[in-house]
Amino acid sequence: MYLIFDIGGTFSKYALMKADGTIVDKGKFETKNKEGDTVDDFVDSLVAVYDNYKTYTVIEGISMSLPGQIDVENGIVYLGGALPFLHKVRFGKLMSDRCDHKPVTLENDAKCAALAEIWKGNASDCTNAVLFIIGTGVGGGVIIDRKVHRGNRMIAGEFSYIFDTITREEAEHKLLNVDDMGQLENKYGDGIYSLSKTAATYSLRVRVSKEKNIPLEQVTGELIYKWSDEGDEICSNALKDMYFAIAKQCLNMYVILNPDVILIGGGISSEPRFIEGIRYYAKMLSNAAEMFKGYKIELCKFGNDSNLLGALYNFLQMHDLTK
Repeated sequence: MYLIFDIGGTFSKYALMKADGTIVDKGKFETKNKEGDTVDDFVDSLVAVYDNYKTYTVIEGISMSLPGQIDVENGIVYLGGALPFLHKVRFGKLMSDRCDHKPVTLENDAKCAALAEIWKGNASDCTNAVLFIIGTGVGGGVIIDRKVHRGNRMIAGEFSYIFDTITREEAEHKLLNVDDMGQLENKYGDGIYSLSKTAATYSLRVRVSKEKNIPLEQVTGELIYKWSDEGDEICSNALKDMYFAIAKQCLNMYVILNPDVILIGGGISSEPRFIEGIRYYAKMLSNAAEMFKGYKIELCKFGNDSNLLGALYNFLQMHDLTK
């Protein structure tokens, strides 16, 4: 049996799984990342799950899906997102030391979703694939030869940071005066510069909130679709612009990597019109050149359990157990 964790900013999920991906038992708990919580508090919450399971089953290994840039070879977390106390922590060794020296593997959450799709999902018959996870930001994964491509700084697939609509003039007058992209909105207002501002569900909600003068907490993806159905042009245009932004990047990825399939995931992808909108604009744009012919855009197969499944597959790959 394998103990698999999917660490989120609010809740952490866990599952006892067989090597074939079967979930034997699962649960969740509130993530220990509140003000005052430490690495030790966080680790204690994970070890408690391990200690419970080891009383009645043999745990062969532990694998984790979590936010941040992950050095999978050395088990180090960088820029842990909602888990800032993990930055530069040799987390894999820390967990192994607390869990009877069991082997521990780590991987970025979006990359785990990609691994789930290449193993048992809608890319299972593919060699190369690209995955977009649309959420608060735009995460993703690049699969080459059925393995995650991480890059030399483990940032391959961090699609939120793709520059989208920024002009030279904006870069010269604004980018030079901030330390990072995240400061742009605070300093200069509503300028749209990166894919996270044009293709993420959070930015969709922010746009509709501002244009309709409604508090952000009263704007949800479901309501935006409802208002669009009722003829609200603000919502309709916001959705179309989002589809268009994602479609552009799908075709960009197609000519950069020429994957067998491009997969779209994230909570909003459960709305059928979402993938339809992306496909509509991708088809429109693909008419620009014969080079675009042959692209394939599909939905991810897995939802809530994708990161658990992908984390398990990461462990199996890292330990040559996939054959």
